[in-house]
Amino acid sequence: MRLDRIGDFILGIPAYRALRQAHPDARISVVVPSPVAELAKMCPYFDEVFIFDALWLLPDYPAWDRWKSALKLVKFLRSKPADLLLDFRYQNRLDPLVAGLSGAKERVGFDLGWVSRFLTKKAPPPPEDLHQVDRNLLLLQAVGITAVERKLEMWFDEHDHKTGENYLPPQELLPGVPRIAVHIGAATPSKRWREESFEVLIHELHANTQADILVLGGEGDLGFSQEVVDGLECPIVNLVGKLTLRQTAALMKDCKVFIGCDSGATHLAAACGVPVVSLFSAANEVEVWKPWGPQVKVLTRHPACSPCKAHECRRTDGYFCMAEIKPEDVVAEVKSILAEQH
Repeated sequence: MRLDRIGDFILGIPAYRALRQAHPDARISVVVPSPVAELAKMCPYFDEVFIFDALWLLPDYPAWDRWKSALKLVKFLRSKPADLLLDFRYQNRLDPLVAGLSGAKERVGFDLGWVSRFLTKKAPPPPEDLHQVDRNLLLLQAVGITAVERKLEMWFDEHDHKTGENYLPPQELLPGVPRIAVHIGAATPSKRWREESFEVLIHELHANTQADILVLGGEGDLGFSQEVVDGLECPIVNLVGKLTLRQTAALMKDCKVFIGCDSGATHLAAACGVPVVSLFSAANEVEVWKPWGPQVKVLTRHPACSPCKAHECRRTDGYFCMAEIKPEDVVAEVKSILAEQH
């Protein structure tokens, strides 16, 4: 089971690959939420993808609806007999309970106390500073599987690439002109950079590099994107709300640099092997959740309130960790990356 967000799914890729390598002839199915399904369907390590949106992981649902959602998933899992069920989540007590009641012969998850009593094998709670990639691999150790490699990867097809390219201007890039992707989205307000910071960044990127700049984001970022792009006086390609995840990945592959906040898209870029400048808030533990890969640069701050785990910043003194990341710092990192590529 992989019931969480896009970034969580991506950071599990080394574990899915290790599972397939350990069981090359097995039929491996995965349960994912609807936003993740298009990535899961292209993953070569799964034979079957089931879609389930776990209400107990979504905000604003009453307790009874969350329990009903959990029972619904239990009923579904019991209708699909399995020899082994792996639950990669450890943040909610309903997760091991659902896994434990799934009816699978072996039921493996993290030990969260009494709710894990129906699991047949338990992994210890992960160390606080262990990255999410290694936390996923820690679960596999409970069934005797050790990963040979820990790199990420990403998949899309030619249709994804061609469809994504249809949104780009028809003229080709001039020689020496880099393409830079700027993703303005974030899962929560506490992780989002301010619109004026994005506006200054895009102006400065164009002034310093003459880059072809793609502005990316999901449908939920459309309102915010207007606040960013309306004041711009430099040319951009506004793709906010227009691309699927796989189309986004296809276009990222052609970019020299990706810039984004703590979001699924930033993990997607890292999985595509694109150099990433990550603007990381203090809401989450940086060492646990930062993008994974050799070409990742994280810009962050470490206030006393970190990690706050908050949906929105709770401070009342005017301090906001994301505002402390300055556009000129991001531009400097981008220029350094571009210089290394020549």
